Amino acid sequence: MRNLTHRAGWVGAAAAATLLAGCNLSNPAGSPGGPETSPSVTVAPDVAATALLTVINGPASGPALSRLVASTARPNEDIRILQAGTPARTIVASDSPAPPAVILPGQPLPPGGGQTDYQMAQYAKRQKAWQARQTADLAAGAAQTRANTSAWLAGLDLPQKLSRLADPSSDQGSIAAESGVAASALAGLEEESGNIFGPHRVIVLFCDDLSGALPAGELTGDDVIAVTSYLPTAAATSTAQVDLLRAGAAQAAVVGSEVTAAQLATLVSADLNEHGLSDSVSAPVLFGNDSYALSPVAVASLRQLLPELRKPGVTAVINGFASTPGAAEANYILSFERATAVARWLEARGVLESALIIVGHGASDVVGSGASAANRRVLVVIERA
Repeated sequence: MRNLTHRAGWVGAAAAATLLAGCNLSNPAGSPGGPETSPSVTVAPDVAATALLTVINGPASGPALSRLVASTARPNEDIRILQAGTPARTIVASDSPAPPAVILPGQPLPPGGGQTDYQMAQYAKRQKAWQARQTADLAAGAAQTRANTSAWLAGLDLPQKLSRLADPSSDQGSIAAESGVAASALAGLEEESGNIFGPHRVIVLFCDDLSGALPAGELTGDDVIAVTSYLPTAAATSTAQVDLLRAGAAQAAVVGSEVTAAQLATLVSADLNEHGLSDSVSAPVLFGNDSYALSPVAVASLRQLLPELRKPGVTAVINGFASTPGAAEANYILSFERATAVARWLEARGVLESALIIVGHGASDVVGSGASAANRRVLVVIERA
């Protein structure tokens, strides 16, 4: 799983106007004797299809799941919510609407040779009005997309559906049991839709414990986030992440009860999109090859964050990365150890442990060549209350 954030969608109105203004469109469509225009242009927003599959054990996690879906809802999204059990129960299976196409008016064509100053002034006036119309039409299309997505989300009636769930047997809430439910559901999704989601598939498991064995290959190619109902130890978190990786997860994260709704939504949104890291408040903290020891330069960079991290209500996601040489599993563990080393240094200087979320990303989101030192890094992303 690569942190934090993404970007298919509406073309900016000004950019679209500039682009279309340079097109050599023929077949004038103006009325006889009137100003001529190029043909109208249909703009269909290019929004990648995404899939968010969540498994929940009982109603206790319902409010957190409702907030997550509301925060990450987007066009062209397939939402699947299942309750763990034998057999598993499908609570929601729905596709959000695709964004509507927008028909933009044809561009005014310039007058022919020998035009007067008055004709050129009129043409400039029409051109300005055309650009304003494009901006308004694109903005209206974007607003309609947001309205359609909001209406779809309201129609799911998630808070009510999730609040009515009964608690299943206790053995159904483990990470292993819920992983099996998710794997079976994703296999069904592929049969229905094919592989249209590419890397934009995320599994979120709201599990009660991190126990159980995960079959190898069960989660092949999927990004997985496990949300526990308690605060796991660093050792338990690391072990669960490695288990998910061995089960075939492309990326994995395990977070406990300290994770905020905004942090969880950020992690999920990053995976549904293009796996780019968004804003970071620190320069990268770099490490030596195959090492998670903090250097004096790294310590100096972290020291600058202490005043902000000690403020009430502030939390931070500590993102660890590795360079590409070496086995994927070893790189994943190393990236987690680097993030843990940073978190422990911060805790020793007064930052609350509950304010820090540790995530290992392995050899992902590379910023230099495969073995580059720039990839052996930790980034700290702060969320202010």
